[in-house]
Amino acid sequence: MSAEALLERAKGLLLRTMTFYRDDPRTSTWLRDRLERLDQPLRIAVSGRVKSGKSTLINALIGTDLAPTDAEERTQVTTFYQYGPEPKIMVHTPHGAVQNIPVSTLDSTTIRDLQHWRPDEVSRLVIESPTPGLQAITLIETPGVASAAVQETGRSALAQILSESDAVLYLTRYPRQTDLQFLQSVNELQTARSVPINTVVAFSRADETGDGGSDALAAAQRIAERYRTDPTLSAFAQHFIPVVGLLGQASSTMTEDDFKVLAYLARLSDNDRDTLLLSAERFIKAGLEAVPSEIRQRLLERFGHFGIARSLELVRGGADTAQQLQQELLEISGLTTLQETVHSQFVERQDALRARSALLAVDMVLRANPRPGVQQLLGEFERVLSNAHEWNELRVLSALDSGQVRFSRPLQAEAKRLLGASGHSAQARLGLDGSAMGADLADEATTTLSRWREQAVNPLLDRAHRDAVRTVLRSAERVILHQIQNQGQPQPHTAHRGQQAQAQQAQAQQQAEAERARQAAEAEQARRAAEAEQARQAAEAERARQAAEAERARQAEQARQAAEAEQARQAEQSRRAAEAERARQAAEAEQARQAAEWANQSRSADDPSRTPATQFLQQHDRPTGRRALREGASNATSTGGRRRAPEPDERAGRSRSSVNQPTGSHAKPDPDAPSHHVDPTPSGRHSRN
Repeated sequence: MSAEALLERAKGLLLRTMTFYRDDPRTSTWLRDRLERLDQPLRIAVSGRVKSGKSTLINALIGTDLAPTDAEERTQVTTFYQYGPEPKIMVHTPHGAVQNIPVSTLDSTTIRDLQHWRPDEVSRLVIESPTPGLQAITLIETPGVASAAVQETGRSALAQILSESDAVLYLTRYPRQTDLQFLQSVNELQTARSVPINTVVAFSRADETGDGGSDALAAAQRIAERYRTDPTLSAFAQHFIPVVGLLGQASSTMTEDDFKVLAYLARLSDNDRDTLLLSAERFIKAGLEAVPSEIRQRLLERFGHFGIARSLELVRGGADTAQQLQQELLEISGLTTLQETVHSQFVERQDALRARSALLAVDMVLRANPRPGVQQLLGEFERVLSNAHEWNELRVLSALDSGQVRFSRPLQAEAKRLLGASGHSAQARLGLDGSAMGADLADEATTTLSRWREQAVNPLLDRAHRDAVRTVLRSAERVILHQIQNQGQPQPHTAHRGQQAQAQQAQAQQQAEAERARQAAEAEQARRAAEAEQARQAAEAERARQAAEAERARQAEQARQAAEAEQARQAEQSRRAAEAERARQAAEAEQARQAAEWANQSRSADDPSRTPATQFLQQHDRPTGRRALREGASNATSTGGRRRAPEPDERAGRSRSSVNQPTGSHAKPDPDAPSHHVDPTPSGRHSRN
């Protein structure tokens, strides 16, 4: 089934879906718009982050300054740039009304003012221009991802706009998580995930990569190569292209006056030219009378510092004409590579992309509005989606062109040829001329099929290359089946019997070879079916093994956690028991100490000699009264001296001594004697006044 046949089947399915939902005016109208759009030029949505250079790149692609460019975020309304015989601006409101704004010429100022309208006031802005660059494609400029307009209307609205387009050109300075999430939201439907062939990622402003020096483009190329092999991004896009949008726009719109100014600046001395290029301010304010500062400022705004420096290098290197300089600048900016990729990836495959858009519309309706009786449409949708081998061919071709999949040079060229890069006829796919006979085609097809069967069992290939080999192998099988189907066509008769016999013999040989090829194809299909069944059983066994291992691991983990919890519980119980035992022993010791103190106090209260005053005197051991006299007499006797007669004062004092006074609690204190205050507390502490 060719791309044209695939588009016809997708149209038929879309028409039957529209008939099925004819009682729903909103759904049927939406499907009718999608059906009418299949006959219009290919729609390419240009989207990306805020200030990623969308307007600049649109101007570079169409070759004229049509989209307004500003230093601030301007695009609030989705803008369509399409071809028209005369300039025209149409404003579509959210309620479905269309307002035609009469204009004689299109200028960026008018479009800029219209783009400032709020999304709830204007749903889309359609700009028609007789620009040749818009004859084959329609460019859709969307508000920037994470912009104010997208935050107001929601990311789903922008994703729906992109899903309505046939292809997406996504711009970013450096891929971030926001870019990845947005690309995932655009490709969330089954059809989009099955056919990732409509997205090209452009690294805009590649001249600002790193420090923005002379090696900025080389650094951007390395980044693009790294992301080209990233499986996360390659699931949505196959092409990653660094682009200097400002230089591409200036190159595509360069005039003879611009070339004359650049040629004059290139003829300056090395010192003056280097001084002029030190900074943007010096370039504008330098005292150069031959080129006024206003012209230099306009040149800097259009080409940028990077573009002017490279232009002067090219002019000094031999770019003598404006056309030659323009071509070299377009090549340096990456715009030529981007235009070639857009043409080969989108324009040349527009039938397959339109068929994808038709099936995507059917998928969206069947998911959003299911109803009884829709199973027949779902079955037909699944059959078309599974039998669309052309989409697989386009996906592998994109991977081969972008470098995501690489074979040896002979196999690389043969794979592209078998996938239809050089044409869809059997002769073009097999690399033979148009006059090749059926026998030659059968021999070449059989040899090619054997060669790619060997690659299918190559253990050194990774998954991406094995998938590519299977797609190429199926394309070769389709060539053989096509030859078998054409064997029934009658051969031209000739007048000579010998030639008839030769023709019949050749036809018999072709039929035999075709039969062998058919049997080989059937055997290959049976082998592939057996391999698929074995792979399915192995996958199921692996899933069962993993589930069993996961269950065992879960049980072991539960047992370990239970054991740890039990150990922790026992340790906590032991700790609490030990603390309780220590508390009990401490309480018993405290009770024993208190009992001993109370016992001592009781004994002191019963024994008169153990009064607090007596305890105090015993502690301080100071002799008083008769004891002092006795100890004095014993000391005098022991020293052999005579007792000294007491003085009168001493006799008077001794007579007043406390030993001659009554003791006890009823004793009257001597007013002339020093008073003694006894602390009755058990601590035995005293204070003397």
